[in-house]
Amino acid sequence: MKFLSNVDMDKNQLLQVVIHSAAVAPGSPVDGQIYYNTGTNLYYYYRVTDTTWIPFGGGNVVGGAGLAESTVAGVTTLSVNVDGVGLEINADIVRLKDLGVVTAKLADNAVTTIKVTDKNITFAKIQDIPTMTLIGRVAAGSGVASAIAIIDDNTMASALSTNLATAGSIKAYVDSRISAIGSLQGAFNATTSTQFPGGATTFKGYYWYVTVAGTVQGVTMNVGDVLIANKDNPSLTVASDWIFLESNRDQATTTVLGVVALATAAEVQTGTDANKVVTPSTLSQRTATETRTGLIEIATQAETNTGTDDTRAVTPLKLKTLLDAQLVASGFATNVGDATALTYTITHNFNTKDVGVELFDATTGATVYADVTRPTVNTCAIAFAKAPALNAYRVIVKKN
Repeated sequence: MKFLSNVDMDKNQLLQVVIHSAAVAPGSPVDGQIYYNTGTNLYYYYRVTDTTWIPFGGGNVVGGAGLAESTVAGVTTLSVNVDGVGLEINADIVRLKDLGVVTAKLADNAVTTIKVTDKNITFAKIQDIPTMTLIGRVAAGSGVASAIAIIDDNTMASALSTNLATAGSIKAYVDSRISAIGSLQGAFNATTSTQFPGGATTFKGYYWYVTVAGTVQGVTMNVGDVLIANKDNPSLTVASDWIFLESNRDQATTTVLGVVALATAAEVQTGTDANKVVTPSTLSQRTATETRTGLIEIATQAETNTGTDDTRAVTPLKLKTLLDAQLVASGFATNVGDATALTYTITHNFNTKDVGVELFDATTGATVYADVTRPTVNTCAIAFAKAPALNAYRVIVKKN
């Protein structure tokens, strides 16, 4: 059996699979092709760059700088080279050997620290104090103290968890936020505007009133409607960052919310008025024709099967029922398998080779694949690599 396209296993296993076995390498190989050599008892893959069959596990391991390599019985070991004077290996750990660091290995000022431990306050550290505005800790618990920056930022844009703000900047920031609550910002033209108002200095509670009706970012607004920022620095294009209060209603259009008039039955039948609304009563009076949209009666199963009624509609269920009945007349099924034969002829008598053939396991119902040919317009042939057991598989033939 041949697969003439790639087979995608969709991350499933290949169970009880045997790799292509041969005494010599396959001819005309492609890059990545594999096979099992029955003479050497090794698996090989083909590398097209040098047209060579490479045995699996046939790569070389070489010890690089600082590493030593040894291979015994196919097992390669890499060892770290140490001199035993400055470095040593103890229990799989590379470490400094006792007394392994000599004076020559430490340059002047090679070891430094910004930490002040007990009894280690030096004159140099005391000299740093005049440049430190505040010394302390911003983290929880005890530990090393350090310089803490003081910021004087009325917007608190530079505030961090590692600095402190002045009392003046805190007051200015709180005052500005309180004064911003519910602050009227002005008029808004919903016709000429393509985005919502505001910007980086917009705070939650700022609001605008609509002076010209229109639609902005998918939101329809009338004159008198109100836009309220629902967060600081709201998006100019995201409607969920805003609250919209509708305070006015005019004649409704396709772009403006408002009131509407109800259409008469005659207007519904005509179907040309774009300013009135259709009620259920008037809608029920608009019947469908080939030249007019409207309501239509559903055909019965008998009417669907007869196929002569041109005024009723066919539902998917009734169409399926009709097609299922027709498909029964265009299908054939039988069991194959006698534990001896490899090929079976299936006679379907459809008078065409345009048939689909499927096989499945008669016990489990799982789909299986075999070689299928169509020698005549009334038969198809099923071939197996091994003789199937008695009635092991079910063959389904469908006429296209």
